[in-house]
Amino acid sequence: MYTTRIYYQDTDAGGVVYFANYLKFFEKSWFQYLLSVGISIPEWEKEGTYVIVKTVSLDIMEKLLYGDTISVETSIKEVKKAYFLLDHTVSKNGKITAKGRTTMVCIDAKGKPKRIPEGFRTNLLKHAAD
Repeated sequence: MYTTRIYYQDTDAGGVVYFANYLKFFEKSWFQYLLSVGISIPEWEKEGTYVIVKTVSLDIMEKLLYGDTISVETSIKEVKKAYFLLDHTVSKNGKITAKGRTTMVCIDAKGKPKRIPEGFRTNLLKHAAD
């Protein structure tokens, strides 16, 4: 779980979190989550596998404000041969304020899509939600 405070830079002129900043929260959360389950993106990059976001969805249920403290929880929703889905839940004081999903794909050093390497895929499947 990734926890952070909402800083002034995260907000719009009204002091509300600007929608695009949720993507930054998701990014930090999924990186930390994968590391916690034994998947080091920098290590896979050394082997020629890079992970990028292909698509993203965001559903904001309650606004977040400057100074709020939030938690972002990421989980593996689905794993296919060439991509995987991550679900993200943003909470404040235990109440869900937003949800999102990212479709992650693997690419090689030249930016061409590639299958998820077997060791990477096996670890993802081991931690995927039922």
